[in-house]
Amino acid sequence: MQRVWALAQKERERAVAWRRYLHQHPELSFEEFETAEFVAGRLEELGYAVRRNVGGTGVLATLDTGRPGPVIAFRADMDALPILEQTGLPYASARPGVMHGCGHDIHTAVLLGTACLLSGLREELRGVIKLIFQPGEEANGGARCVIQDGVLRQPEVEAVFALHVLPDLPVGTIGLREGYLSATDDELLIGVNGVAAHSSTPQEGVNAITAAAHILTALESIESCGISPFEVATCSICKIRGGETNNVIPDRVELWGMLRCLDKNTKALYRERIQRICTGTAHALGAEAEVEFTTGFPAVYNDSQLTKQAAAAAEGALGDPKRVLWLPRPNLGSEDFSYFQEEVPGVMFALGCGGQEGAGGGLHAADFTPDEGCIPVGMACQTAIALRLCGKERG
Repeated sequence: MQRVWALAQKERERAVAWRRYLHQHPELSFEEFETAEFVAGRLEELGYAVRRNVGGTGVLATLDTGRPGPVIAFRADMDALPILEQTGLPYASARPGVMHGCGHDIHTAVLLGTACLLSGLREELRGVIKLIFQPGEEANGGARCVIQDGVLRQPEVEAVFALHVLPDLPVGTIGLREGYLSATDDELLIGVNGVAAHSSTPQEGVNAITAAAHILTALESIESCGISPFEVATCSICKIRGGETNNVIPDRVELWGMLRCLDKNTKALYRERIQRICTGTAHALGAEAEVEFTTGFPAVYNDSQLTKQAAAAAEGALGDPKRVLWLPRPNLGSEDFSYFQEEVPGVMFALGCGGQEGAGGGLHAADFTPDEGCIPVGMACQTAIALRLCGKERG
């Protein structure tokens, strides 16, 4: 463990160069053709058995030590976002309107760097380590695609790990949490149907805007009296569309929003309350309402024992327990790593990338500029986790 940080620092320059190449050549979800080929090429140079076209444009690398032991996996997502970059970096995106605004270039470079370190430590390892480079995390499908394509089988993976950059944490630190780390993210569409009429004869119509306004107000009551204050849940209406002109009562209004919860039972209850309020309120005003939910990612839920193992490994690699931070609450964002955790126990940790000069912006922002000092930190932590679980001395 004491050597891991030194090894990560030694390979820092190469990993940073990989990250800058990836940042300059971003690709959208399930279009990661050049990215996948770049990743596969680097892995083959390191001596890994590589499988291309996994779940579409994914890559699977396998390090089989030839010695009996655990089977574990690490996952990184590779896709970028449809954002016009505004960082001014010399290696800014060469593709206008496409940007690594969520740090997936960092994730991919960190896992490539981890592959480099593990390759050099092969004789100190046992079992099998799989490295999963996943497409399409932003498109609500990538994790399921690679899982369905068998990345967790032959041999069967027993534990899976991942990281996500977080600008709220200072570079040089990681954040961990047992249990829930993120939320579900169901999309919500409410259609309110009334009866069109001229504004001079409102009695002949049913104003869908009025009904929608009452529904919007009533929805606020769910969090105040419909859900336990000890549960974490929120519903936000973020877009409303209705009406075409100022003198015609509209017959339809649509409201779009997001429902975010941790617990599945809480989500089911929240959905039922939304349905009841929309239907009942619209009916009371002479209108009708229809509610449509689009199910998003499950919540990321970190296995307790594996989280403790990851924390101990990170403390050993980083040399200071204060660099491993315990997060006080879940983040209500979403992550499709949760699909892996529905199959096998797993842990996702936050990789601090903020707080230093030159770093700025937030996730999904056009000026997002993570501090590259986080790259060797992520490499060291993932390598240390592999050594802790698959090191020969652990046998």
